[in-house]
Amino acid sequence: MRLDVETTRAGPGRLLVLLFLLLWCLAMPARALVLSASDGLDRGIPLSGDLEIQRDPSGGWRIADVARGAQRSGFVPLEGPVEEGFSRDAVWLRFSLARTVDAPARWLLRVRPPRIHEATLYAPDGRGGFVETPLGDARPFAAREIPDHDFAFPVDLPTEPAVYFLRLRNDGPPLRAELDLWQPAGFERDRTADYTIMGVLLGAALLAVCMNLIFGAWLRDGLYAHYALYVFCIAALSVNRQGFAAQWFLGDRPERVAQTLLVVNCFFNMVGTAFMARIFQFRRHWPPAAHFFNAVVVYNFVAFVLALAGHHAAIAPWVSAGSAASTPFGAVFVCYLLFVRRQFQYLLPASAFAVGTVLGLYGLLKLWLGDQVPGVTPDRLYWLGTMCHLVLLNVAVADRTRRAERDYRAERERVLAVRLEAEQALEGTVVRRTAELQQTNAALHEEIAARARLEARLRESLEVERQAIVQQREFVSMVSHEFRTPLTVIDGAAQSLDISKLGGEPVVKQRTERIRRAVQRLTMLIENILLADRLQPENRMLRLEVVDMAALARGLCESFHFPGASRLSIDVREPLPKVRGDRALLEIALQNLMQNALKYSPPEQPVHVVLRHTGGIVQVDVIDRGPGVAMADKARIFEKYFRAETASAVAGTGLGLHLSREIAMRHGGDVTLHETGTSGSTFRLALPAAPLEQVT
Repeated sequence: MRLDVETTRAGPGRLLVLLFLLLWCLAMPARALVLSASDGLDRGIPLSGDLEIQRDPSGGWRIADVARGAQRSGFVPLEGPVEEGFSRDAVWLRFSLARTVDAPARWLLRVRPPRIHEATLYAPDGRGGFVETPLGDARPFAAREIPDHDFAFPVDLPTEPAVYFLRLRNDGPPLRAELDLWQPAGFERDRTADYTIMGVLLGAALLAVCMNLIFGAWLRDGLYAHYALYVFCIAALSVNRQGFAAQWFLGDRPERVAQTLLVVNCFFNMVGTAFMARIFQFRRHWPPAAHFFNAVVVYNFVAFVLALAGHHAAIAPWVSAGSAASTPFGAVFVCYLLFVRRQFQYLLPASAFAVGTVLGLYGLLKLWLGDQVPGVTPDRLYWLGTMCHLVLLNVAVADRTRRAERDYRAERERVLAVRLEAEQALEGTVVRRTAELQQTNAALHEEIAARARLEARLRESLEVERQAIVQQREFVSMVSHEFRTPLTVIDGAAQSLDISKLGGEPVVKQRTERIRRAVQRLTMLIENILLADRLQPENRMLRLEVVDMAALARGLCESFHFPGASRLSIDVREPLPKVRGDRALLEIALQNLMQNALKYSPPEQPVHVVLRHTGGIVQVDVIDRGPGVAMADKARIFEKYFRAETASAVAGTGLGLHLSREIAMRHGGDVTLHETGTSGSTFRLALPAAPLEQVT
């Protein structure tokens, strides 16, 4: 019972000690990583299995909160690397380190990849506090104690286990971290290897860009220039992903690091997607795949513009989601093209993309499983995959040119064979056609000889006809001349009789007027016949002079002996310009129009002759009061020898209107039926006015 009492009395103190030890165990890592003198020289010592993690959604926790405060018991073991995706929460890592007595005190803690916005190490100072070492791409590169493209924290390890804390936070890109420990000498060798690999990669990329630009200009193939741009984008993306852009170009602009990475990533997606669609010729073989890749290009272009505008943090998840979604679709399209469409000529570029994809997946497995997966580090796998991808793709581009040249030679040989066959067939055709042409030529010569004989006979006939026409015209001229002399004597005798003492007798006066009308009608007939001969096509000469149409019309009225000539009236509306023409022909044309108007007008009705000038045309309107022209006769009244039914009661030959129109047209004018009706008709003689310089 005493023991029980003592135990009872000592219970509260023991309970407090046990509770303290329990809390201390909960605050301590599960185990400490003890480093020896041989560690960290040839390769880094990973911390993937020795980490505990706790997430800070608010991002406002301090080291005191997670080390000794309310948050110290919230850590859970972490298997594998840190993979937080696009979360903007702060992440606290806790791990315990120690070294053996023979191991050096100074070590370097490397954090990869260098795409972390905030990375702060809290190392124990030995006095119960912590030494804060802030890094991350949000800080200037010059602030780094170790000037490396990766984040390297100097760590002094004690021989007894000590607890370390690492706070990580990203603003945009997915948060991923891989931690390993190095001795300074081993770290320097590994860093030298990184820079050497990057130098080789950039040198090879530069060489590939220059060579493909030269080949593209030489071969006039835009695919080489596209591939050169693709290689440049890969080099730029590698420089940004591995932290070299922050070291070489953006050391004093840390706020641009994340933005530049996303901008380069979007541009690479655009160029790479377009290049993939071009090298596999989806537009030719499978248009739906081409449309899909065009949509991916547009998607990344929009993201590219938004990233340039400063919205990189907001759109980073969407860019990654687009890349993750388009990659399997691209693989499906390529497999469909190879195995369904059986386009095996694209096997080499497909292998290039497949190697890059496989090595990338292997790098992810290496990152997750660490030493369980054999091989080099994920970054080295990335570089190796990039080099293999570029080399194979360059070979694929060159192979495409080789295949194009081979196809060109085959096509040229086929064309030459077709040309040779066509030439042989053409030679046979030429032989046959030559024989046919000779036969045709012989028949043609015979036909030409026959036509020559026929033309000779035709020329003889035409000559006979011409001589007959000449004789006819000479006869007509002779007869007309022989008629004019007695007609003149008859007209003179009738005129003398009219003015003699017997002229006062009504019977004598009536008979003399009848004689003179007959003489005048016969004279007009003779003149029209001679005029028709003068207007023949072979008689084109006109005796041109300046003619005053008003004076010509008045002179005709004064000397006109046709019955009813007193009914003619002349009306000149405005100052009338002169015309240039043959006075005798123009007189006959106007006389015929006046004579027709007098013949077809009632004896008591006047005939008006109106002269006017309109738009450089001299118009002479002869207005009668006759029965008009029927609708059926309008189209034929100017035909030679045509007489309308309404003119059957009036003597005539049907030459007057025809000759008047022919004379007008020979002078560049015309005679038209301007108006017609039951109350009369208006015939218009239109002639061009003579230019002023011709008149003067």
